[in-house]
Amino acid sequence: MPVKPPNERVFNYDVKFDPEVIKQQTEKRRAVMLAKQEAAQAELTALEDRVKVVLGSYGVPTTTYPSYLNFCRELWKKARKFHDQTLAKEALLIQQKWQARELKQNVLDGLRHDVFGIKDPTP
Repeated sequence: MPVKPPNERVFNYDVKFDPEVIKQQTEKRRAVMLAKQEAAQAELTALEDRVKVVLGSYGVPTTTYPSYLNFCRELWKKARKFHDQTLAKEALLIQQKWQARELKQNVLDGLRHDVFGIKDPTP
């Protein structure tokens, strides 16, 4: 396969970063992108509501809610990408990070199990 000459590479680069071309591509995708974003935000809002209920049941002070919510947002992101044992292992790694930030293990375990349904990984 022949190598593209430099002038063709520069032309392709210029076309790819032409503001009008980018605008046209974005306009074509905008409706789908917006629909995905709306769905994701609705899912995340519902998740945060469930998390707050669980945190209340554990008697967690409201001043620490943001940290627990950030833990859950991170898990949510992983749960959209991974499943089963891979997700369980990723969840434990994330939990260790947040435990190092002095969040309580029993609360993190509860969030992982009750909100996400993530079981401990099998060895």
